[in-house]
Amino acid sequence: MPEAIIPPVFLAHGAPTLALDETAANRFLTRFAEHQSTPKSILILSAHWETDGLKLSAPGPLRTIHDFRGFPAPLYEITYPVSTNEDQVDEAAKLLEKSGYDVELDSSWGLDHGAWVPLSLAYPKADIPVTALSLPRGSTPASVHALGQALSSLKERGVLIVGSGSTTHNLREIRPQGSEAEDWAKGFDDWLDEGLNSGSIDYFGDLANAPDFRRAHPTDEHLLPLFFAFGAGGSQARPNLLHRSYEYGTLSMSYFRFAA
Repeated sequence: MPEAIIPPVFLAHGAPTLALDETAANRFLTRFAEHQSTPKSILILSAHWETDGLKLSAPGPLRTIHDFRGFPAPLYEITYPVSTNEDQVDEAAKLLEKSGYDVELDSSWGLDHGAWVPLSLAYPKADIPVTALSLPRGSTPASVHALGQALSSLKERGVLIVGSGSTTHNLREIRPQGSEAEDWAKGFDDWLDEGLNSGSIDYFGDLANAPDFRRAHPTDEHLLPLFFAFGAGGSQARPNLLHRSYEYGTLSMSYFRFAA
């Protein structure tokens, strides 16, 4: 019996406190699994694992990385004890190599908070194998989109492909939780939505000229995983905005599914 096709998704991970605070985004993630087929495995690209070259997690247990400072003590007690399955990492590596990528298996990293925070809310039993994929330094929307395309067929094999980041991510201008979203953050999301709905990665060829780009993203890495999920959806895929809310006035908690 063929596996159910599982469309790729983009999951905002916001601040690490998303794992603890009952916000609209937290509530969305805790109900996320109710609305789609259970994947046989998950492949996730997080904004927080940037590497020279391309890396995949090696088979075996993945450590829970608390890659942040100054947050409430209960956050540091959370673990997400999942493992990378050998067959699934081999499947991903072969697809990447077929598309011309040099990929290295990594046994030292694990899951950073960009990966374990949303996954622990969506799949709290930690009973689904997870493979982490790194974000190569120097990536662009087009290069990360192509990376997603190289792995797109995994969605037909029961794998949930995830990009984890934020569609706006300015920590320098955060406001108290519950503040009204800044106009520039909502405007940048509007610009993104228009481009995703066009279906063309070419729309994102000049991020520097996007409205308030450097205000929305002082650095690029949190936006790029969106284009990974976009590419993994396939050439006919269009975005389905599953949820959007804002935290701390400047962090867009946007969640997309990409399906034809």
